[in-house]
Amino acid sequence: MSNIRNVSTTFENTFSNKRYFINSLDSYHGEQILKKVSKIIEKTEQSTVVSSVSDIGEHSEILISPKPVVEPYEIIGTVIDPKIATIDNVAAIVPINECLPQMLTCGTVILDISRDTQQVKLASDYLKLLKDLLEKELQAEQAQSVVNDAGDVPDSKRRYLILLSTVMTWALTKPLDPDAPEMPFVETDFRKRKAHPNYKQHYNVENEVIGIARKFKSKIGALVVASGMTYGGREDALYYWFQKAWECEPFLPILGRGANVIPIINVLDLAEIVYNLVTNFPKKLYILAVEQNVTKQRQIIKPLGRIVGSGMFKCIPPEEAFLIPEIDQRMYDLMNLNLNMEPTFIVETMGLQWVSELTFSENVPALIKQFKKERELKSFKIVIYGPIMIGKSTLSRLICENYGLVYVSPDTIVNDMMNDLELRIEHWKEGEAFKLPGLEEGDNTMDEDEEVEDDENEREAARVTLGLLRSGRTPTDDEIIGYLRQKLLSHEAQNKGWVLDGFPLAQSATLFGRGEEQDEVQSEDEDRDMFEEDVDLYANVLKKLLPDIVVSLEATDEFVCEKAMRQPEDESRVNEDTVLKLLSEFRTAETPEMSPLNFFDELDIHPLVVPVNNHNDYAMEGPYAEVSLRLGRPCRYAKLMEVIERAEKKEKAVKELMEAKQRKALQELEKKIKEEKEEKMEYWSELYGLMREEEEMALAAAGEPMRNYLVQYIFPTLTAGLLEVAKLRPKDPIDFLAEYLFKLNPTGKMLEPGYNLQAEKILGKVKMLDEALKDLDIDIEALIPQEAEVPGEEVAASKKKIEEMNAL
Repeated sequence: MSNIRNVSTTFENTFSNKRYFINSLDSYHGEQILKKVSKIIEKTEQSTVVSSVSDIGEHSEILISPKPVVEPYEIIGTVIDPKIATIDNVAAIVPINECLPQMLTCGTVILDISRDTQQVKLASDYLKLLKDLLEKELQAEQAQSVVNDAGDVPDSKRRYLILLSTVMTWALTKPLDPDAPEMPFVETDFRKRKAHPNYKQHYNVENEVIGIARKFKSKIGALVVASGMTYGGREDALYYWFQKAWECEPFLPILGRGANVIPIINVLDLAEIVYNLVTNFPKKLYILAVEQNVTKQRQIIKPLGRIVGSGMFKCIPPEEAFLIPEIDQRMYDLMNLNLNMEPTFIVETMGLQWVSELTFSENVPALIKQFKKERELKSFKIVIYGPIMIGKSTLSRLICENYGLVYVSPDTIVNDMMNDLELRIEHWKEGEAFKLPGLEEGDNTMDEDEEVEDDENEREAARVTLGLLRSGRTPTDDEIIGYLRQKLLSHEAQNKGWVLDGFPLAQSATLFGRGEEQDEVQSEDEDRDMFEEDVDLYANVLKKLLPDIVVSLEATDEFVCEKAMRQPEDESRVNEDTVLKLLSEFRTAETPEMSPLNFFDELDIHPLVVPVNNHNDYAMEGPYAEVSLRLGRPCRYAKLMEVIERAEKKEKAVKELMEAKQRKALQELEKKIKEEKEEKMEYWSELYGLMREEEEMALAAAGEPMRNYLVQYIFPTLTAGLLEVAKLRPKDPIDFLAEYLFKLNPTGKMLEPGYNLQAEKILGKVKMLDEALKDLDIDIEALIPQEAEVPGEEVAASKKKIEEMNAL
């Protein structure tokens, strides 16, 4: 189901019995409860689809009227991590400071106060609002007689409240029978419970819920579920012990003697109980959610250490637990709880189907698988292969440091075995409880009837082996292979993984052979998925010993010899003759037909070939980069977190340095471009200014004759005319100005020679025509018509004019 609302969604102030509220949806309990409660929505959607399909099939020929819209089921809630915006199957994530009004609109509210003390305040505030609301509704309904004959409200308006609390509210409860302190408590004893001082508020909230359930039983069904210490999946209160067991911490701490009884329950069983209560709410006030099996503290820690860890334990005074940084007050309170409880309701009435009816000790292998899956813990098994002096040990230790793997080498296996055996034998002498005060001499072990004693044969074999190793005798090849095999099969190597450095792979069949050890049992699904060709693939080898990656380092003989000559002059320097001899032996065995890598090729473990050719790469960072690319990111667990964080800080610092260099280079480039641009702009401005000056000078020089001409001939007459126009202001100033100018030039001086260039050219042509007419001896007077009679003076004037302008 997709998310249909976001965080900012606000619900209408209408009550819906199909709306569920779950606080802390992303918590250890909330995740599992959400998965179970979501089944209600999934079943509803499936039933709706089936019913609609059946209706269409039955009435396919009839016009079906649309059915009224049915209000859907939906889940809302709060989260611990504010970065979470959406969760599958959740209609809306409500901010904690705004959730109280939304909770009042929900038909079913599931409040978990068992883990986070901040949720206790939320529950207390909600109960106050709920109590006031119920009182007002009850008074209003009594006045309007809305209740039915039985005095109950309809199911569509009934509310349900499930408070998930903790058995720590029973921590100081006195035994029912002082003579039989092991007598278990049951649900009906909840009135006798006495809370731990740190859980007084939880106790008060429980009583508030019980009081509301009694006072408003006609309107609400409310009950308290007291949960034991939960385990399973990614783990919660037991995370420290699971993690340290997986890391093979030398000693797992037990608080006190570890004989206290701790009520526990698988988190999946707890979620199933809540789901059953939601679907079929009982008429109960208090329910115990604990397992039937009686489990003591040491029955929790010791199976973890023996099946997964180092197998060694140390009982410490309870107050010293606070010296361990990972153990907080809540974990301390739960691990020191001593309470025997028997769940009657969930066994007899509810009929809960347990995830597993086995004890915690018997479930440890399955729990470890779940823990590794949830925490994404995986082991890397690597073999480093290559000639002498190529850098196998440097690369192996670099991988072990960054991935938290176990370093295994024939050169160091004897010292590793001695150190481990000395630690174990010393621990067996001291005993587990030697740090506890008030022990009598010889009383340093736990009760034999409640603890599986260490095998005396194992202890004796360890003493014999340690004696042989201390004797100084050089171990044989078979003994070295036996020690290597024992180291690779240890819990630490199987949990975290290992890097095998410098082993002669010609003996791989002996090291990785099946032998007497049993391989891991495969599930039916894994057997079913196996191909027919792979059925007998691992018939002669121990599959859990096989490496995941075989790294083959390759280099030329010249590179190896030159690297040998570059060795520092100290005790660790290898003689050049020895290097040449070992290199020759390696090359002889490295033929394609006889290569030890063929053993892994036949098992479909194809080597990763990494060339080594850089003399300056003393830290083998180049080959490590190729190997890490094949491996992927390392597991993020406690011991390795510092290394990972340091590497991430280094990588972040390098990245920031590169970004700072890039920013600085970019700034310098921008500054340089800006300076160049400014220089060019300045040059262009100067050049433009010079061009403007030259242009202005050229224009001024070209316009000087025109200005002189205008000043001399035009402006005096035109200025006088303009002044006259301005003075008289005639109606038609342009015509007036033309007449005025004509008055000043009545004889038409414009056509006189020398007055203007055009007239001068015309007059020149007229003279040429006059001379041509004279040469032809033509009488012009004879051409004048005789009929034209002109007075005397006018005739003389006209003749004179014709003589002057005869060419026209």
